[in-house]
Amino acid sequence: SRGGLEPACADIFRLGKPDGGAEELTLFTHQLQALTLASAGQSYVVTTGTGSGKSLTFFLPIVNHVLKHKQSGASRRTTAIVIYPMNALANSQRAELEKFLHGYAADQKPFTVKPYTGQEDATYRKDVADNPPDILLTNFMMLELLLTRFDENDRRVIDNCAGLHFLVLDELHTYRGRQGADVALLVRRLKQRVQSPRLVCIGTSATLAGGGTWEEQ
Repeated sequence: SRGGLEPACADIFRLGKPDGGAEELTLFTHQLQALTLASAGQSYVVTTGTGSGKSLTFFLPIVNHVLKHKQSGASRRTTAIVIYPMNALANSQRAELEKFLHGYAADQKPFTVKPYTGQEDATYRKDVADNPPDILLTNFMMLELLLTRFDENDRRVIDNCAGLHFLVLDELHTYRGRQGADVALLVRRLKQRVQSPRLVCIGTSATLAGGGTWEEQ
């Protein structure tokens, strides 16, 4: 395995999955480094250009951890929360992840992912509360509501995150100034609520790795 990558995880993310012609999963250096850090329980920030596999630097470690967690027979819960600055990004990411789940029966999917952004109706929110996904996609305003409003479904969704292992802030550069301070406090409250002192926090940004001078970046 590469950096502690489970063979089953490599199978999920290989090219051409699932109907034949698949190629072996080859990791870029930054993806391998991210996987190694995550496996060691260390937080990290990824700055790399658009189209260089930025999302895999956190989804690979997350799914890898989910697979190991399920092998241990532990109870079902949400392992990772991924925060996006816009709902459109969360919905797009869900569609990308579900491509890797194509061909699996509904009850045999190696991992589950669901958005919870405030756009969903009560029936959907109850389903998320009843069936916690391995990966929850949201935005920082919705996460704030999950922690503060007294809605039964919201309370159960956050309760299902007890012992949360990963927290990802995609497009990290968008959280600056007063909003950045708000998000920093939100992360602290989340860690306290889900009782996760060893939470692995991951930040990603393509902008920080863009061209131009250091000051421009």
